[in-house]
Amino acid sequence: MIEGDILDNNTSNNTAARNTRGGRNIRNTCNMHDICNAHNENNGKKAVSARFLFELFITFFKIGSFTLGGGYAMLPLIEREVVHNKGWIDANEIVDYLAVCQSIPGAIAINTATFIGKKTAGKKGAIFASLGVILPSFLVITITAAFFSSIKDYPLVKAAFLGMHASSAALIAMAAIRIARSCIRDSFGLAIAIIAIIAVVFLKIHAIFTIIAGAAAGLVVYLFFPGKAGKILSGTSNVTNNENNNE
Repeated sequence: MIEGDILDNNTSNNTAARNTRGGRNIRNTCNMHDICNAHNENNGKKAVSARFLFELFITFFKIGSFTLGGGYAMLPLIEREVVHNKGWIDANEIVDYLAVCQSIPGAIAINTATFIGKKTAGKKGAIFASLGVILPSFLVITITAAFFSSIKDYPLVKAAFLGMHASSAALIAMAAIRIARSCIRDSFGLAIAIIAIIAVVFLKIHAIFTIIAGAAAGLVVYLFFPGKAGKILSGTSNVTNNENNNE
């Protein structure tokens, strides 16, 4: 009986050991599947990220290729592509980015592309967006620099540039109108805009100082008149959402 009990105990222990090993094997197998699935998911994310970076580059490459007249002429195209067509950022953000990019060194179009790329895809996005908006100008200037001096005095070339300058002015005016519609919502915003125009156009004050002064005025209203600041912010958000829905 004792020997039988010992044999039964040994059998039970062996069975339990096999079950334990089997359970470990099952858990190990499950873990391997999880690792493989996670690896595949990460690879999928990298592939999607690569496609998005390529899309980001192509978007800003098109903007840089078909815009003449400098950075301000690019602003309406940037807004249309990244806000209305792609939906990467909203109208409030693009206005904030333009204010910041105007206040820092560098071309406003390149700075804006860098900001948007960083917002949507991190550091890689900033690099791809910046390269996209810079590369067309670099290629065109490199190609035309060799022979432009010999054709710049032709009447046909002068006429073409005259038309391009006029269209660029229209693009800049459209960008100013769209930004004004998003920002000027009450008498306070209108007063800030009028003062800024007088300061820049007539008093020849640098734009960065008008932006800093406007920021200071906004902070004063926010700190000392929070009710008015809340109405301004809520009204701007509501109007912006309505404009996005209409688009």
